[in-house]
Amino acid sequence: MRTLAMLGLLVTLAAATGLAADDYPIYVYPCPQAEGTLKIDGLLNEPDWQKAPVVSGFTRYDKPELMRVQTSVRFLYDRRSLYVAVQCDEPLRAKLTPIASPRDAHAIFSQEAIEVFIDPRHDHKNYYQFAANAAGSLWDSKGNNTAWNSTAQVATHLDADSWTVEFAFPWKDYDLKPRSGMVVGLNVCRDRLIGGNREWSNWSQTKANFHDPERFGHLVLSPTAEQIAALGDEFRQGDRSGPLRIFSAEGFSNTSYRALAQASLKKLQAMIADLEATRNKERSAQTRAEIEKRLQAFRRETSQFRAQLESGKPLDGATFVKMDLRMHELTKSLGNIIWEARLSALLSDI
Repeated sequence: MRTLAMLGLLVTLAAATGLAADDYPIYVYPCPQAEGTLKIDGLLNEPDWQKAPVVSGFTRYDKPELMRVQTSVRFLYDRRSLYVAVQCDEPLRAKLTPIASPRDAHAIFSQEAIEVFIDPRHDHKNYYQFAANAAGSLWDSKGNNTAWNSTAQVATHLDADSWTVEFAFPWKDYDLKPRSGMVVGLNVCRDRLIGGNREWSNWSQTKANFHDPERFGHLVLSPTAEQIAALGDEFRQGDRSGPLRIFSAEGFSNTSYRALAQASLKKLQAMIADLEATRNKERSAQTRAEIEKRLQAFRRETSQFRAQLESGKPLDGATFVKMDLRMHELTKSLGNIIWEARLSALLSDI
């Protein structure tokens, strides 16, 4: 019976400590609000586009390998629409000859194209796919349903060594009104077929294919640092375990990193307090001792984090990533500590 009990505990522990599906970076983009009117022409010459952080680092769709030919993106919004601008580097620009296609034609994906995926309510279920080729032909669908049509606008512009596409996605298409702190799941993907090579890349790393809403990036509309800090769990939906990367102007990131770290530390401390109360209710003295031994190690690490955050020193992105990852690991480990302690006590009693 004891052997069966131990086997049951081992199975439970294995299920509880299963590794997350990936450790890809989790992208967070504080999205500025446009103050002026944006003309959808692919030129990106309005002052509002200049204040939107430009981000790049596109990777292959099926593995985190940076693309040799890169793509950059930036985002804006106003009360009418969400705006997405994509600039595609193209060393073979002379070979690019855009050909217009009918709306929702599969031929759009047989040319140089950009795909945008939007999860407007960040529920990982109701997402929309858009695509535009270099001629500005549009594809729009709700998931894979092309019967759905939007009022989106798109325009492209070709330069000497790149091409640009600019989108406007009206909020009314999703029955939404934008508000400060609202989270929108979003990803931008590129289909590069020029030169005989088929290359598919994405901004936020996906698995298997682009239809992967759990791994979209996150736009947060006009957020405060406090709003970003409160969204840590929202960004990690789906048991995401990768590092959080916040793209924004200097200064804001430092404040947001610190607030996120403080929120994670508070959560850790609350879990430790709960485990202390649970430890006191354990009937087995040996199990109580095992729990306490583990809790001591957690207390030492959390005190180091607290000292670092209270020191007043700037918290840069690299330091935050290390701290955030470790606190996320500790949080997951705390959830298993009771089973680990009981198992250890059981094994020592055999």
